Amino acid sequence: MSFSRRELLSLSIGAALGAALTGCSFSSERRGTLLSAFENARGEQFVGGVSLADAKIFGAQVPVRAHGCAIDPRDRERVLFFARRPGTTCFAFDLQSFRVHTAFETPSGRHLSGHGVFSAAGDLLYTPEHDYEHMRGFIAVRDAHTFKILDQIDTRGIDPHEIAWLPGKRRLLVANGGIMTHPRSFRRKLNIATMDPSLCVIDAASGKCLEQWRLPDHLLSVRHLSVANDGSAVVGLQYEGERANAPCVVASYQPERGLHLLTCPAEARGQFAGYVASVCVSDSEDLITASCPYGAGIACWSKSSGEFLSFVSALEAYGLSRLADGEVLASRRDGSAFAIDKTRLRSQFVKLEDAEPIRWDDHWVAAG
Repeated sequence: MSFSRRELLSLSIGAALGAALTGCSFSSERRGTLLSAFENARGEQFVGGVSLADAKIFGAQVPVRAHGCAIDPRDRERVLFFARRPGTTCFAFDLQSFRVHTAFETPSGRHLSGHGVFSAAGDLLYTPEHDYEHMRGFIAVRDAHTFKILDQIDTRGIDPHEIAWLPGKRRLLVANGGIMTHPRSFRRKLNIATMDPSLCVIDAASGKCLEQWRLPDHLLSVRHLSVANDGSAVVGLQYEGERANAPCVVASYQPERGLHLLTCPAEARGQFAGYVASVCVSDSEDLITASCPYGAGIACWSKSSGEFLSFVSALEAYGLSRLADGEVLASRRDGSAFAIDKTRLRSQFVKLEDAEPIRWDDHWVAAG
């Protein structure tokens, strides 16, 4: 399926979002693009992002809600956006023309998780998928041009959500959420009592599982990942028990040493509200961040010491992304954005004043 020019809605300064962004506080020194799905006030869905140099928002309309995206390393203007669970569609978006078309649909009995990655050479695409008819998770290995499935990798669990390359791009870190769903019940969780989340390290060439780790509390669903330069990773969790009793919902993975919850004061745990939407680690800033949209904002730790620092206060904070210089930017559901001031642990907001309202989705991906 593809969309005509009439069906594509491209948002820019000169169009609907217009002059409102001209006076926003994004630093003129920032460069690059942040990519994200979003929706407008009418609930129409888009894929696109924001150009940091001029603060212009751009996008193209799609028929279903998208979630995360992957940039083609062979053609940096081509971005694939993946439908949110339990969606079945992947969209190809062109950063030059702002045109979008359907790249592929999953086979019957499977749905996407909203994430995927290209191989280092760009010839393969890896997409975590849930086989809801047979209750198993796998990574589909696709030709990155034709999207034909060439192989599939068992994720050693169900509900695989985000996947990420470890350094060297030969091993995949896989977040198995452990939750059974079925499109007939949409996003209803069918196995909370027996859910089995895990974090796996899988050799992409052979499909061999090299490591698999579980947390003591099986109600902590393993969802989101951000990998550091040394091969460690921060892992975002979502608690499926009573949120008032939730432990810390951010963990640290250390190669061959396992998966452990990060430390935080008991009085801070309630501020997480048992839910993390996105995580980001910045080596140069010595910073681990996790967005808690139902809680107090962005939770922050020192990467080197593991010390809990504090929350950067923000309502409905969702997307997090690291820029080339290590600075971490965040999005809010109301369409605003902010940079994290590590020195004073506060936000530097960028609002889309008087523009057509938009709502960012859960993730930002930095392009350049």
